Amino acid sequence: MLYKIGDFSRLCRVTVRTLRYYDELGLLKPVRVDQSTGYRYYSIEQLPKLNRIVMLKGIGLSLDDINVLLHNEMPLDYIRQLLQVKKSEIQERVNQDSGRLRQVEVWLDKIGKEGLMPTDSNIQRKSIPELRVISKRETGTYKETTYKLYMELRQQLDRPENQETAKVTGPVTGLFYDDEYKEEDADIEIALPVSGEISVSDVSFEVKTLQKIEAVSAIHRGLDDSIGKTYAQIMEYAEEHKLDLVTPIRELYFTYLEEIPDDDAMTEIQFPIKEPALYSEGNKEQ
Repeated sequence: MLYKIGDFSRLCRVTVRTLRYYDELGLLKPVRVDQSTGYRYYSIEQLPKLNRIVMLKGIGLSLDDINVLLHNEMPLDYIRQLLQVKKSEIQERVNQDSGRLRQVEVWLDKIGKEGLMPTDSNIQRKSIPELRVISKRETGTYKETTYKLYMELRQQLDRPENQETAKVTGPVTGLFYDDEYKEEDADIEIALPVSGEISVSDVSFEVKTLQKIEAVSAIHRGLDDSIGKTYAQIMEYAEEHKLDLVTPIRELYFTYLEEIPDDDAMTEIQFPIKEPALYSEGNKEQ
């Protein structure tokens, strides 16, 4: 038995517009098209294929990727790699949403206790989950070296072998290892959170996992010239709560290289408060 597109739409709970679009893409073509009326007809045997399309789209695969999976004899390794990349992306979003949820809970608690809306510079203790990154570490000056390392990392991700398999999943992150401010020869590492398979051109780049840490965190808005005030707030908080701050300090640049006014720039400072060391050799990836 064949169904008109409207009836098939009700049967499978997919809109007529979507079915027509799938037809145009070659994802799901009707069994028959009436040449005189242009009516599209579908069969019940097409439901499993449509359900597979809806499922794959639901986990975030693009329609192009779905078309390839449905109409080509792809090696299982390719399919596994594609799904693994998507799994990593979803997990990263879950981690980010968990962080946002904790922030909302902190704000709700603060509003309930103090009857005030927290300010942008509110200080909080938080657990920072593990984070997979590509990074490079050098000594130099803060502004020039940070920008230089960022551009070199972008070049690695723009290599042809990485363009299809690697994706940036979070903000540019700076890690600063010195116990004091240095005009020159500062120990700086720049990292980009990533998912997927990554190939690097030489050993100066690392693909590794930053370990979970406990940190004192604060959001700084505005020019870098005034970031010292936010650092001071963190240090005052740590002293008040008898916390030992350790390195490397992390700075997350949510507006890095964006074309926005400097006053709207946003940086999160994460100051670790407990050891052991933040990296484990066992977590490094080759």
